[in-house]
Amino acid sequence: MDELVFSCTDALDQAATPACGTDYGERIVRVAYMKDGATFTVAGSDVPTAAEFQTSITSDVMTIINGISNGHRVEQGATELSGDDTETGGTERYDVDYRIEYRIKRINEAVKRMTEKLDRYSTLRMWYFTDKNYCYGGTTGYLVAPNFSLVITEGKGQPPYIQSFNDFTAIGADYAGYDADYDTLTNS
Repeated sequence: MDELVFSCTDALDQAATPACGTDYGERIVRVAYMKDGATFTVAGSDVPTAAEFQTSITSDVMTIINGISNGHRVEQGATELSGDDTETGGTERYDVDYRIEYRIKRINEAVKRMTEKLDRYSTLRMWYFTDKNYCYGGTTGYLVAPNFSLVITEGKGQPPYIQSFNDFTAIGADYAGYDADYDTLTNS
């Protein structure tokens, strides 16, 4: 993830209140993974384009998981300092931990084997996409240790699914990039 850079001599940002807020989406609908240390070319932007993702997917550097539901990001906690550990005596937060959780609802044997293999990696790079075609993860993705369940079958009339969660620490800027073609990303 890109590092957030500032200095004590910088002026404070003067954000204008937008007339209408940006709709970043409410649900995570797809997730992309890449081996940590693999190369991924991003040309001059804070977030890769759909074409850059598709090039990496086609060349087997990256994989994308579609057909997910119940996807969301929640805060897990943070390192907090307070009292004598801070200049003001107030609370300061560092290293905020987040988790994205989702269920893979469209599964077959290939999806099952892929998640079983991904689950064996101790670190991967991850990007996630919302239902409004926004991508999070910046140019390098979030460093995660993926966790996938085996196929869960809850009973008669309930479709099977694979549960997944990924924990990561927010370091730097939380860029959200828009591309109308993110919803066309698919494994080849």
